[in-house]
Amino acid sequence: MRYNLKGTHVAITDEIRTYLDKKLSPHDKFLSSVEASRADIELQFDAMRDGPKYRVEITLHDAAHPNTFRTEAWGTTLHEAIDIVAGELFHALSRAKKKRQSRVRRGAAKFKSFLQGFGGWE
Repeated sequence: MRYNLKGTHVAITDEIRTYLDKKLSPHDKFLSSVEASRADIELQFDAMRDGPKYRVEITLHDAAHPNTFRTEAWGTTLHEAIDIVAGELFHALSRAKKKRQSRVRRGAAKFKSFLQGFGGWE
């Protein structure tokens, strides 16, 4: 997966890049083509906000999915926000995969019942 990383009031270090790569690498199994998929990642620090001050937003574009996946999370630390958003993205991708599998299985069951209707003419 290709990453497009943007930082607003956050310095993007090599440690943050490797941490993001480690957290997002399990998501590759849900993508049709790892080379054709792209993730836009935005990291933000908001000093004027009460409560959690770090925001991470991930927008995932995949060639096989007609829609895009977008998750956003706030955290007290940047690593906490990355953990939360990675979990939400994993949940959204697995849910889309289950929905796709269910649709294929329902179609196959309808086709099977259609073919079984022709079994009496032997």
